[in-house]
Order: sequence, then structure tokens, then C-alpha cells
Amino acid sequence: MATPGLLPAVIALGLGAISPVCAAPFPARPVEFAAGANGRPLELHECPLGKFAIFEVAAPTDIEIRTGFDVRWVNLRPRSAGVIPTIGSDHHSVRFKVTAALPLTAEFNDDLTRVVHLFPYAPEKDPPKPGDARVRYYGPGTHDAGLIDLGDGETLYLAPGAWVKGTVRSIGSRNVTVCGRGVLDGSDVGGPDAPGAVGPGGAAFRNLIYLEKTDRARIEGITLFNCHRPPTATCFGTVYMTGTTGTRVDGVRILNPSGNYGNDGFDIVSSSDVLIQNIFVRTNDDCVAVKNLADVDTHDIAVRHAVLWDMPMGGNGIEIGFEIRGHRVHDIHFQDIDLIHIERGAAISIHNGDTGAVENVSYDDIRVEDVRRKLVDFAVLYSQGSLDRPADDEENTRRLDIAGAWDGLLGFAPPERAERAKFRGSIRGIRVTNLRVVEGALPYSVIAGFDEAHRVENVVFEGLEYQGRPIRNAAEGRFTIEHASGVEFR
Repeated sequence: MATPGLLPAVIALGLGAISPVCAAPFPARPVEFAAGANGRPLELHECPLGKFAIFEVAAPTDIEIRTGFDVRWVNLRPRSAGVIPTIGSDHHSVRFKVTAALPLTAEFNDDLTRVVHLFPYAPEKDPPKPGDARVRYYGPGTHDAGLIDLGDGETLYLAPGAWVKGTVRSIGSRNVTVCGRGVLDGSDVGGPDAPGAVGPGGAAFRNLIYLEKTDRARIEGITLFNCHRPPTATCFGTVYMTGTTGTRVDGVRILNPSGNYGNDGFDIVSSSDVLIQNIFVRTNDDCVAVKNLADVDTHDIAVRHAVLWDMPMGGNGIEIGFEIRGHRVHDIHFQDIDLIHIERGAAISIHNGDTGAVENVSYDDIRVEDVRRKLVDFAVLYSQGSLDRPADDEENTRRLDIAGAWDGLLGFAPPERAERAKFRGSIRGIRVTNLRVVEGALPYSVIAGFDEAHRVENVVFEGLEYQGRPIRNAAEGRFTIEHASGVEFR
């Protein structure tokens, strides 16, 4: 039986040819999806990979999704949410209950190209109002904003229902805020000469939000849609922070349906005292990446309560590297994270491509639902992101190990090894607690130093599991280990 009051709304949304009794068995090209919450229609936004909805949840809410195709199997992710779907007897409806502001993805018939992303949010407390001092206010509706530059103490507010086409930039500021429940959309932002696409010094950037040397910046509640990389861009990533301190991100959702490689979700670059929490990322490169391009001490970074989906073009779920210049990257902590799909790289990875040391990194309560290639990948290596890479682009390309275990690995002749070793660093003091592969295949893992002088050291796995079965040693976990010491399974 349908949720009371929903079917009329569904019919109004264009699924009138589909009914519980299938009165018209061959409807004329019905829309793929319609949805409702507690009997009221939900607005579904277009996305090449399906649809997505953004809506407020103040109490447990009944959700119904109607489909224009036959449904025999539904996955609701993350599994840890414990949400159980019910398929209607007509095989064109799915019902379940949402009890919290947790991002959910509904997948139908195991087809990852037609999904519905649900982004429920908690009611706002004391949101800004139009006319408030130092507030850039965007109300419901579509806005062509272009580049939005924020200065000290300014707030950019995207109200529920706001759809803002543009990019955000803040350099050298204090206490800037980007918040609200609206959408920042990079779909129609043009090439490298378009507003928002040119960074300091004339460098071409494609970031939806770019922070440089900011202090105590906040990004809260908004949805970032379709950050894409133009071919001539020199730097890219959806949220890119470099040289920042005290950055706080909470409740942000990133959805990048573009097939372009280079759409990192969060790039935390040479920044310290960073907290990112309650996020969703679906993108075609690293979901979260920590780097040190500016060669400064980089430390005290925490990412927690996250749902991540890395698509097949490249990248990893949770990444440190490849660019780790001479100063240390240390005290980095990842906690309570669901990796619902990792279609190309590794679930958790550290790739040290330079002379620095990566130290004191923890991973706690990481749940992996679908990882296709590598589970764990900790390596010291020579890569296309390394400082000592060839200056000539053609030589760089020629050295790429195209089919190897690492994307971006550069090859070298044996006589070069001593020279390459001068530019390598180390990885040490890594603790992985309660990493669980809850379904799908068990992929292989790699722990590899560069040589005996540039090693991976003191890596402890505690509570490592595959589908409830403890993994007690490297062989059971399909680990390959080289130039490493102190690797323990407990």
C-alpha cells in the first residue's frame, strides 16, 4: 500500500502511467524517478548519475521513491545507517524511513549509473537574514554569481532552495564563513578565463571553494555540485585549502558527476588545525587528500563521520600524498568513515613521493562496502608528483608505469636508484583500528618502502576484519610487504 498522499504527488511529477496495478504496462518513456517524504513530493535534481534531493529532517521521515523501471534489488548505503528498504509489490516503488540527517544513497538493481542520493539536513539554528551586515545572501532560486571573493568576517549564505552558479575564493582572511542549505554549482563556469577560475599570479584554478592562508574559515551545510577541471587548469579540487589554520567543515556534501579525472573532494594542502566532519563525497579522484606542497610543518588534521565514493577515473578514498615535501606531515586522524564504493584506487592510502616524513597517522572505525582494487596502500615511491620528477613532460609521460600497482608511478634505470633515493622520505607510526570490509571482495594491500633507508615502519593493524572474519597476518589479508618493519596484526 502506498504512503498516504504520495501517489497523487507522484502522478503530478510525471509518473502517471505507472500505478500499483500497472494499468499501463508499457508507459511512453516515463521519467526514471519521483520521490516523496511523509506524503509530500521531494524535488529531485538532475544528475548524469541519477538524481539527488536536499531536504530538511526534523523527525523520523517516511521516504518513497517511485521508478520508471522494474526494481528487483535495492541497496541503501551506507550499511552502517541500518536503513532497510521495502520494494513494493508493483516493483516500481521503494519505501524506507529516514531517522537522522545522514546522507543516503539508493542503488537499484546494482546499477551505479542510476542512483538517488538523499541529503537530509537538520533544521538551521539562527540562519542569517537578508540585509545582515557582512552577509552575502542568496535566497531560493537560481543565481549566476561568478566569482565570489570573501574578506575578513564575511559570510556567504546559501538559503534552502538557492542554486548558485559560481566559485568562492578567500585569500589571507580571518573568520570567513560559507554556510546554508543551498547548492554551489560549477557546471556552467567556463574555461580558465571565466570568473572564479583564475587564482593568484594568474594561475588557472578550478575549485568551487579556494582558501589560501585563511584563519578560522568555516564551511557548513551546503552542497557542492559538479566541480570540473578545464584542460588548461594547473590546480584542481572541489574544496582546496592551502596554508590555512583553524579551518572547520561540517555537513558539506560534494557530488561531482563529471567523468574528468582531477576532481578531488577535499584537498588539505600545507594546512594545520583542520577539522572536517559529517560529509559526503562522490567524485572521480581522491575523496579526501592531505598534501604538503608548500613544504611547511603540516599537522593536526581530523576527518570524521564521512561517507565516501571514489569513482573509476583515479584517486583513492582517504589519501595522504603524493606530494610530501621536506617538512613533516604528522598527527593526522581519520575516524568513523564509510567507504561505500572505491572503484579505482585504495580505500586508505599514504603515498610519500618526496623527502618528508609522514608520522603518527590513525584510522579508527573505517567500514568498507565495495573496494575494487586495493584495501591498504602505504608506499614511499618516485612519482609524477615528486619534486625530482623529470622537467620534460614527454620524459615524465614516457616513464609512467601505466599498468602498475600505483597510478602515477615513475620508472627509472637501475643506475639511477642512488640518485632517486636522495629525494625519498619515510612513513612511520601508523595505527589502523577496526578496519572492516563488510561486503564484496577482499582486495590486495601493499606496504612498501623505497629501499632499506627509506622504509615504512611501525604499522599496527588491530581489529582488521573481512566480512566478520579476523585477519591475523599478512597472508590472510592478501598483503605484500617490502622494505618495511614493525608491521603487526593484532
